[in-house]
Amino acid sequence: MTHKHLILSVILSLGAVMLMAQNRLDIGFVGGASYYNGEFNENMPLYKPSPLVGAILRYNFNDYYSFRTSLNIGNVKGEFSGTPLLPEAPRGNFKKSLLSAEVMIEFNFLPIQPVNQRNVLHFAPYINAGGGIAFVNGTFTPTVPFGAGLKLSPGHRHTFAVEWMFHKTFTDLIDDYEATRHSPHAVLHNNDWFSYIGLVYTYRLPVGGRSTCPVYK
Repeated sequence: MTHKHLILSVILSLGAVMLMAQNRLDIGFVGGASYYNGEFNENMPLYKPSPLVGAILRYNFNDYYSFRTSLNIGNVKGEFSGTPLLPEAPRGNFKKSLLSAEVMIEFNFLPIQPVNQRNVLHFAPYINAGGGIAFVNGTFTPTVPFGAGLKLSPGHRHTFAVEWMFHKTFTDLIDDYEATRHSPHAVLHNNDWFSYIGLVYTYRLPVGGRSTCPVYK
């Protein structure tokens, strides 16, 4: 599979969702900072952050549950200056281009209804999780994306959110250092991760013939 096939698959998925939508479809974008976790950065959030942008399509089953698909473009980078714990690790800097696509189920802890015109601010914390694939510097890897955030909707079909997303990968070569060579019993937990913290904007499309309920006008 090439990155062109990845993009085409996402576009087809978005088209299928649009055919089902009746005033339930959100479309929007995300902008934020991506960063890497691995042997050279075990737990520091926003380690050497890089700009990330993406597109989001969300199909809302109701005010609590939704299906979400997204496509993100960014970079991850890091620096290694040497440590006795990783004697064979390459010293210096690395920077990898990143293209990721994912599908997730999203759950709001409070109801969100952007299709209202009463200037009432709705808010809801939410979580999401699913599966995806990433194209990192020429190599594909499956991913397990999950995260949490907070949505705010002033109505008039607009929703804003801040979210923190994590992506567990199944490769240990984002940083060009494969720790499993030195830890043969560690298979999954040594794999590298990438994450981002970002702002999300979505707009509820008036798709289909269903009109807005008078209660929300």
